[in-house]
Amino acid sequence: MPALSLPTLRRYAITRSLFAPRQLARALDGFGFVQADPIRAPARAQDLTLRHRVTGYRAGDLERRYPGSASRKTSSSTTAS
Repeated sequence: MPALSLPTLRRYAITRSLFAPRQLARALDGFGFVQADPIRAPARAQDLTLRHRVTGYRAGDLERRYPGSASRKTSSSTTAS
């Protein structure tokens, strides 16, 4: 397989990660996963990622929609250590 050029790789990454805002479930389907971050500095990673990609997304929507999400498990396991 021939090597891909930097512009080709850049277009590939942009078309798969900077899509138009959509519903939360569709955005997660498009990404495959979102890294959940229990630390808020300046905001949780999943909120920063989803804010511009999910219509009407507000901080904490991921946890409210999926209450058993990894961010809660990570948060509780971190405090238990």
